[in-house]
Amino acid sequence: MKLIIGLGNPGEKYEKTRHNTGFHAVDVLAGKNNWKASGKLNAEIAEIKIGKAKILLAKPQTFMNNSGQAAAKLARFYKIKKEDILVIYDDIDLVAGVLRLRPEGSSGGHQGMQSVLSSLKTDSIARLKIGIAEKSGGKQKISSENYVLKPPSKTAEAAIKKSLTLMPEVVEQWIAGTATTTRSV
Repeated sequence: MKLIIGLGNPGEKYEKTRHNTGFHAVDVLAGKNNWKASGKLNAEIAEIKIGKAKILLAKPQTFMNNSGQAAAKLARFYKIKKEDILVIYDDIDLVAGVLRLRPEGSSGGHQGMQSVLSSLKTDSIARLKIGIAEKSGGKQKISSENYVLKPPSKTAEAAIKKSLTLMPEVVEQWIAGTATTTRSV
């Protein structure tokens, strides 16, 4: 079994924000499958199959900066190895429409990913970053904290939606071990 975790913040207040792009990604993967709340795992979960692979999708309900709590509980409960975990989240340093897959590395300043890495006690967690920057990565005019908690412009929203249509193919390649590192709309 593989675990794919989409990062975001629970609740209607955050639903349309840039920071919930990870939640939107796993919603795309889940399709019509129903999410189930799991209080003991601090996450909403859904099970799917991609090809022959059994996949557990998760949306941590701990808020972004504590996403690692749910990630660690899910990995322990389902006995999922670290190499079988993929985390999907927004990246302010990538322009909307860009997807970047990395097999490991630092959090790049993303607090949700830092929480996951700290809780799993490794930097060797695959991650798929989805660009949310309007024009040039990391150059917004307001603080990162405020920027990610706002909805994207219509242009950026369209680019993010297009990247979400490419995302399942990248996930399939990750599962197969044949993924390339960067894709653009």
